[in-house]
Amino acid sequence: MRLVDIDLIDIYRKWKKGLGPFQCYFRSSSFVSLQTYEDFLLNDENNIEFNKELLQGILESSKERTFIIVDLPLKEILDLALILNNDYNIKPLLNINLLFHSFGIVGDKKDISKLIINGLKLKDINSKKIVMLIPFNRYEDGLENSYLKDHLNNQYGIGEDDLPSLEILKEFKYSKLIIFTKDKIKKDLEEYINFINKHITVEIIKVRE
Repeated sequence: MRLVDIDLIDIYRKWKKGLGPFQCYFRSSSFVSLQTYEDFLLNDENNIEFNKELLQGILESSKERTFIIVDLPLKEILDLALILNNDYNIKPLLNINLLFHSFGIVGDKKDISKLIINGLKLKDINSKKIVMLIPFNRYEDGLENSYLKDHLNNQYGIGEDDLPSLEILKEFKYSKLIIFTKDKIKKDLEEYINFINKHITVEIIKVRE
């Protein structure tokens, strides 16, 4: 199966379906950028890999009034999204505002294959439980200038429009925010946490490799 054979609008709709009032945080950017991406053979022998300790932590934290954000590398969140959806009836909210490009710093053909193949495998579910998934590798600090010169800089940061506002969290009765991440909280997410933490409880859980 090749990229050119894929109905990208259909894949987009599969990931978006069931997000309800949170669908505004699901971006079309990645799917739009793939319309002009060079054609290639997708890796449909897609091995699903996920951190079992992380999964257990999400399941234990997935309570009615707790909003969960997972900030981990793109490949990991795409596999985790499929598992949460198909095996645990938890709707994954992919917060990926990435423009894929053949020479881009962020995102490669393996990521694209996972986005598409996992999207094709998604089951239709009706769930009030939602987990937001953000790619930790959306940007990297300290990249060498020589590396930047040879690549298209498609890195990006998340802003206040990409994350649920305090008003939204309160409207849906969330009283706690839990963030799972692999490393030090990135600055863009830290700014959000510092504001939200003044109003509701925020817990940060570091995920071990």
